[in-house]
Parts: sequence; structure tokens; C-alpha cells
Amino acid sequence: MQFAILISVLVALLLGAFLLLTHVHSFFRIKSKELVQAFEQSNTRIFESLNNGVVTGDTIVTVQNLGTIKEMSGYHGAWLKQYTEIGVHDRKVARVVFTGVKISETTPNLYLEETNSPLVVVGNTRLEGNSYLPKQGIKAGNISGNYYQGSALHYGRVLKSKTILPELEPDWITYLEGLAQGVLIDKGESMALKKELKNSFHDPVHVIYNADPIFLEDEKITGNIVIQSRTKIVVGSQTQLMDVVLIAPEIIIKNGVNGSFQGIATKKIKVGKRCHLSYPSAMILLDQKVVYSNSQNNQLQNDKPDFMIEEGTMIEGVIVYLNKNKDKKAKRRLKTNLEIAPNVEIVGETYCQGNIDFQGKVLGSLYARQYIARQSGSVYLNHIYNGKILINPVVDYAGLPFVNSKNTIAKWLY
Repeated sequence: MQFAILISVLVALLLGAFLLLTHVHSFFRIKSKELVQAFEQSNTRIFESLNNGVVTGDTIVTVQNLGTIKEMSGYHGAWLKQYTEIGVHDRKVARVVFTGVKISETTPNLYLEETNSPLVVVGNTRLEGNSYLPKQGIKAGNISGNYYQGSALHYGRVLKSKTILPELEPDWITYLEGLAQGVLIDKGESMALKKELKNSFHDPVHVIYNADPIFLEDEKITGNIVIQSRTKIVVGSQTQLMDVVLIAPEIIIKNGVNGSFQGIATKKIKVGKRCHLSYPSAMILLDQKVVYSNSQNNQLQNDKPDFMIEEGTMIEGVIVYLNKNKDKKAKRRLKTNLEIAPNVEIVGETYCQGNIDFQGKVLGSLYARQYIARQSGSVYLNHIYNGKILINPVVDYAGLPFVNSKNTIAKWLY
């Protein structure tokens, strides 16, 4: 009798354990299915947001059968940051990405404003893809006996340019101006500079601020972090920066720096030799200086550029020079605003609202109000000397926020 009772108890325990195990498996299967659905929906919402082009800056909350959906979009340096969160019961799935404008069949590879003068190619210059030029077109020239070496003037299509460069989103320009004025200093969470820092893009932005110059020597800083100085930021070769944004009137990147970060300055940017800034990096000079007329052209001619990229450097992303000066004469002065040295390679976009002395290589797009070549003590207007503009090898490249354009994903964030 006792043995029979023992067997019955054991059978009951086994059946109870089996039922409990079945219930647990069913519970976790349902939860896993909900999380998978939430993950899929968060991705779907991210891809849907690429088409609307709306920059809210605020969190939008909606409720659906699956759960609560929170969405936010806002600029982060050169890129648009899209955040989507799906809340299911007491758990959540969140996705965050950088997005930018995708290239199309009509995307310029070279763009020169209509200035009623042709583009002159000299030396080993090579132009591929879509060249947007003044009505005078393109011709071969020489500088100090160095003639154009190509078998054709261009290797692609020539289209008519306009009197202004393709327009960037006005809201983005306003956003950059706000950054330069320090809007994040009070809005972001303050933190001190340390040897090693990391902050997820799922968390609020952290801001390191100092009114004095900031010298980064051997720090390792990663993620949703902004470093801002009221005077200057200097980045040394041992510094490791990943997805960080630097903001200062003057930004100096020393020789041999490697990383993936953004710099936004208002007075000067200098990127040294043999640097490698991987995608998606950005260097943006928002030139706010007022330029007065000067009858001594030689003085303007010999001034050093405010934005320099030195030999042997590779940048994957965007290079931008924005000129707030509305004086047309000032735009056409002889001073070099952006200088790209020989053996510099830009994979992405270069956008210059001023004069560019270009002797490097761009695999993507190069926009400029005026090209100049400073050789043998002279300045040659609308000349490209040994510069190469080639097709962008990155098919799904995401770049600058031009108006009325469609976006694509630049990077999935952490």
C-alpha cells in the first residue's frame, strides 16, 4: 500500500514537472515570438522612416496591438540619427541608426557653379561620372608647361550647372550653428574627460566641455559623446575616437591619427599627414568670418587656407566648407578656403562653398563654387591640377542632407 502511494506521488510529481516545463516552454516561446516580432517591427519602422525625411527632435509615441512605439529623429553631426523603440509588456526592443542621403543616377561627381567660365583640366586630372559644369564646358590647359595628359576631357556625362550649389537642408545648417553656439552644453549630461569613456546611443548624449583648449593624447572614447571647447581641440596620434563629435572654433588633427569621428569648427580645421578617418567620419568648417574688400590681392592670395587636409590622409565620409558670407565678390576672392593636398583620398563627398585647391582624389562627389590651382607663384582660376574625381565604390553610400532627397542607412549603432 505504501509502495503504491509512493509510486502515485512520484507519478504526480513527474506529471506536475512535465506540465510546468510545458508551461515554461510555452511562456518563453510566446515571449520570444513577441520579441522577434518587436525586433522585426523596429527594423520596419526604421526603414519606413527613410522615406519621410522628417526631423522631429521630439519623441513621438504611438500605441499598436504589439505594444508602445517610441520614435525620435534628429541630427548628429553630419548624419541624421533615427531611434525606434518597441515596448512589449515589461520589455523593450530599440534600434538606432545613422542615415544620410543615398546616391542616384543623377548624383553629381563634379559640380562647378555657373560662373560663365569653363573648367580647365591640367596634368593627370581625371573626371568620371556626372560632371555639372557652366555652359562654357571643359577644356584642356597647361600650367608651367604641364599639359593635360588624358585621352578625353571627361569619362562620363556633362550636364549644365546652376549659379548656386545643390542646396543642403536649412534645418541642418541651423542645427550646426546651434552646436557652434553651445546648445548641447546645457542640454546634454555633463561628464569629465577620462582615459577611457563609452556611452551608448540608446542613452542621452554626454558632453565634455571646457572653455580652455582640450588636448586629447591617448584617450579611448567611444559612442554618444560630444567634446566641446570654446577655443581649440587638438587630437594626438595615440587617441582612439569612435563616433565622437568634436566642436570648437579650431580643430587640429595631428599626423597619424586613426579613428571614426566628426569635427565641427568655425575658424580652422587642419587634418595632418597619414591620417585615416573611417566611415562615417565628417569634418565641417562653418566659416562665420566676415571678409572685407581688400585691394591687395596678393595678401589674400598668400593667406593660408582655413581648412587643410595634408598629404597621405584618407577620409571616408564627408568634408564640408560652409561660407556664411553672402558677398559675391568675397566668394570669388583668390584666397583658398579648402586645400586638399596631393595623395589625399576622400571616399564620399566634398562640399565647398568657396575656393578649393584640389590635388587629391575623391571617390564620390566634389562640389565647389570655384576651383583654383596655386602653382609656381600664380593662381589659376577654375583649374584642376592633377586632381582625380572617380565613381564612388560604395553602392549604398549615405551622405550629406540635400533637400528633396531620399535617405539610406549609414551605420547601425549600439
